[in-house]
Amino acid sequence: MTDTTTPENGVLTEQLGQAMRITMTAPGKKNAIDKDMYLGLADAFNAAAANSEIRAVWLRGADNDFTSGNVVSGFDQTAKGDNPPVAAFLKALIEFPKPIVAEVEGVAIGIGATMLMHCDLIYVAEGTRFRLPFVNLGLVPEAGASYVLPRLMGQAKAAELLLLGRMFDADEALSAGLINQVLPAADLVPTVEATLKALCEQPPEAMRLTKAFLRRDLEGTLWDRVSNELSDFAAGLDKDEFKEAYAAFTEKRKPVFK
Repeated sequence: MTDTTTPENGVLTEQLGQAMRITMTAPGKKNAIDKDMYLGLADAFNAAAANSEIRAVWLRGADNDFTSGNVVSGFDQTAKGDNPPVAAFLKALIEFPKPIVAEVEGVAIGIGATMLMHCDLIYVAEGTRFRLPFVNLGLVPEAGASYVLPRLMGQAKAAELLLLGRMFDADEALSAGLINQVLPAADLVPTVEATLKALCEQPPEAMRLTKAFLRRDLEGTLWDRVSNELSDFAAGLDKDEFKEAYAAFTEKRKPVFK
């Protein structure tokens, strides 16, 4: 096992045989993602894609949380510009050619939930909470959520989760088709490890081609949707709805949208 700790960007990568474990880590912040972590995640996925020894990736968060999503005060740094950090991460994630197994517990909020759409096998601890709070912040979804979620769970359910932006639990995520399995916390890591072992024993080229076939319907339109969403997301950061939502967040009150 090779450990490479990169505390400056909040990403820990470990090569575990033929698997690469990528851990998001932001102590005391429920692994909230800032611009450095986005770029670190992009680098980690790109490195794993280029490494012929790696057959699968294990994605997780540190300290019993997946991630609480984008640092709310850092949207300007992560989502704006010609090539924003969040776009670099999403491109690396969406185009990653090998299986991605996600270990999810605690919270998966915002992009913490939408990034799961681009993982292949998602195992979740009981008690995990999910939320897609984009509209609540006066913003549109990202990561292709407006494209993928209606195809994944149907128009009505996708509209419910995106328009209301409410919290939902692991059982609801399972019934909606967002995740693969809900497990007792003690069984989560052993299940992920067993799955990775099985994947690493599969023919790597056949897995790569199979994943490509599974994703083929998304080609040519998913990245267009991600780019369009990101443009509107960035524009929304300058609008009154986001300013009110952010003010309410910092003042710990209910937002009032006019």
